[in-house]
Amino acid sequence: MAHHQLIDSLTSHISLYHSQSPNPNPNPNPNPRSSILKWFSSLSIHQRQAYLTVVDGNFVQILLQMLAKLRSHGHGSFILLPDLPSPNNLPTLCFKKSRGLIARVAESETTVRAVFESARLFESREGEEAANSLPPSARRLDALTLAEGFVGDVDQFVGAMDRISGGGFLRGEEAELGEDWVELHWLKAKGYYGIEAFIANRMEVSMRLAWLNRCGGRKRDVKLKEKMSASGVGVNVFWRKKGCVDWWGNLDAGTRRKVFTTFIMKAAKPLVLPCELIELLV
Repeated sequence: MAHHQLIDSLTSHISLYHSQSPNPNPNPNPNPRSSILKWFSSLSIHQRQAYLTVVDGNFVQILLQMLAKLRSHGHGSFILLPDLPSPNNLPTLCFKKSRGLIARVAESETTVRAVFESARLFESREGEEAANSLPPSARRLDALTLAEGFVGDVDQFVGAMDRISGGGFLRGEEAELGEDWVELHWLKAKGYYGIEAFIANRMEVSMRLAWLNRCGGRKRDVKLKEKMSASGVGVNVFWRKKGCVDWWGNLDAGTRRKVFTTFIMKAAKPLVLPCELIELLV
């Protein structure tokens, strides 16, 4: 085994040991955890989904890069380097394949996998007139929320987040919520981390920003105000998307058929002229 592979293996096993061990020095001041969870529990399932919705094209693109790596190389862990941009102006994403014990433990972590399996990606501007006029190459997935079944059980949700974060979920104050690529203290401590931790980190950031929006009152710096405003956009996007889904679900079969026919005819209309020109040329 090469020297760098030996070092990688050693650090991975140390990380696994720490992730399986209870934190001997939990933050003595769990606030604002208790207040945020009390508020979160009081929400309806769809309100929880709305506050967890993220609209961030760059974040989703990194998530898709991670998914592509996992599908082509098998289970592994990542680290994001925001200070080292890639050619597409996104942070450089480093990948390390899991082997042996690390891979076997990852496969058995059903609670952790639940976060990844509940992730739902969608296009935030789908259906808007301006978005419909864009070519397919310019349209992309740019939003994420979590499935109803996962956020519907608050105990299950918190248990999974605690498991991923090593008990650091919502504990202590975070001073960097206004940054573009926030890594909460528990994610930084991991070094390399799984795709589930990447998602969980962003979900906690969303919850904290939503909580700050609700509290108000305190002075915030400009960057944090921008992030708080962006979290409000995610809420609005979720409700708009849900409204469209509910409207479609409430239509009877005959009306749906008419809607399909109308859209197909509209989509086919631009093809009529090129076909006529081809016939003339032939």
